[in-house]
Amino acid sequence: MNQEQNDTPRYFQVTPSGAYYATLNTEPETLRALLLQLLSADTHIPYLGSLLQKLTGLPEAEAETLLDKAVQHGFIDLPEAPETIAAGTIEELLPKLLPSLADGRVLLADDQGFCLGQSGFEDEEAEAIAGMAADLVSMHERHQALLGRHLGIDGSSWALIDAVGQSELGFWTLHVGEQKFLLILEGMPHLNRQPFVDLMSVLIRRYLDY
Repeated sequence: MNQEQNDTPRYFQVTPSGAYYATLNTEPETLRALLLQLLSADTHIPYLGSLLQKLTGLPEAEAETLLDKAVQHGFIDLPEAPETIAAGTIEELLPKLLPSLADGRVLLADDQGFCLGQSGFEDEEAEAIAGMAADLVSMHERHQALLGRHLGIDGSSWALIDAVGQSELGFWTLHVGEQKFLLILEGMPHLNRQPFVDLMSVLIRRYLDY
């Protein structure tokens, strides 16, 4: 399908699954690069074959095959009315976005233990949890070879679980270029919603270094 042959305008829309995949790791990959470019845009990008080729750097047939793969995996939608792109500084947007990401309290920290924003924690708690998150990043990096090469576990997120295996406090690692962030969520996470896409878009626009 190509909008240049279609009267109804459609737009690229990264889904929550696509936003998560884009920030799952930093392995170079054409699909991940496309998702990051779409998330970094501050305006809606129309679905046009010529634009898709420019975004991917691929010939027309290969670019369309890549897009088909993204759509089939649920990483990209092509709606006529895309979601509004979150506008504003990260300082303005975090208080609006973070409370929507879990049933309980939420905190966003970088891999150095700095708290960028939080919802529901006391200030001293937030600083301590951000520091603990940085320790988890260091621990994971030390044991990454064991987890990935020997155990076949590619994820980099951790959780404190209850007796039935449900997360009480989850530490979700997000990669934006060389920068790592920890999204700390109390209780049931809600990463399958638009605020998560908005958060990733805000972080990518701020921190991704092309």
